[in-house]
Amino acid sequence: MLSYTIRRFAGILTTLLLLSLFTFLLSRAVPGGPWAIGAEIPMSAEQIARFEARYGLDKPLMVQYLVWLRNALTLDFGVAFTTPELTVTQLISRMLPYSALVGGLAALLAISLGILMGMLAAAFEDSWFDNLITGYAVIMSTIPSFVMGFLLAYFFAVKLGWFPSGGWGTGDLWPGVKYLVLPVVAYGLPATGGVARWTRQCLLEAMSSEYVRTAYAKGLRQVAVIVKHVLRNALIPMVTSFLPMFPGMMTGSLFIEQVFGIPGLGKYFVQSSTNRDYPLVLGVTMFWAVLISLTYFATDVLYGLIDPRVRVTEKR
Repeated sequence: MLSYTIRRFAGILTTLLLLSLFTFLLSRAVPGGPWAIGAEIPMSAEQIARFEARYGLDKPLMVQYLVWLRNALTLDFGVAFTTPELTVTQLISRMLPYSALVGGLAALLAISLGILMGMLAAAFEDSWFDNLITGYAVIMSTIPSFVMGFLLAYFFAVKLGWFPSGGWGTGDLWPGVKYLVLPVVAYGLPATGGVARWTRQCLLEAMSSEYVRTAYAKGLRQVAVIVKHVLRNALIPMVTSFLPMFPGMMTGSLFIEQVFGIPGLGKYFVQSSTNRDYPLVLGVTMFWAVLISLTYFATDVLYGLIDPRVRVTEKR
């Protein structure tokens, strides 16, 4: 188990290193630069040179990357160009709670509703109810979250006036339910399709296993078989698939936060990309990547503990 864990962790570190290098080079390869952002009169060549010298942009690319990597290992992602009074770490800590609130509620909605529909579809396999849920899951999986956001805002905010079309209320972290309903539903509803389909598949595979037929042959009741055997074994692939949804959605949606005006990481990431704010782009990207990687690492280790066959496969 120790060697399995070490291999997984080494793979994550390699992935993060390559991702940081790729993101760093890609951000520098985009035409334009951060020196003229927000300026009515373009900077002169002398002013641009002073700007580059101040932030170390006048050095060779690999030197810049190595300096950034050394600082990033101590969680120092530099100072944002657009807000020099704050570090990137401070900006992330300020914006993350908004994204985490919306994304966490959306992930909870997607997983709970998706699992419920998947269980019902598996219980009524090949019935009209199963076909209805499967059709819903396919349709939901093809609708992007920002399209769902525009549709919900149009009908429930513009036409019916039940909810505000955007904003965050008083500016506090908890804005009130009316400001959360549309972004949470728009973000979580499309994800229910994939959750429902995967839940149905896992349950049907578990129900068709030999140990389930053996349990029925022993005279066990259907409720006992489902709880003790079907759900217990089907939850293993379900947990390893659904657990990474939480950090993925809690770090913000680029589109949902733009559509509904949520002051979170996703919206700020779009602005930083447009403004060529290199430190903020790299900081947000790596923060998201580290959070997702650690979640997958914990999931892999948990899966290896639950199912020893995974460790055996790795050694081959």
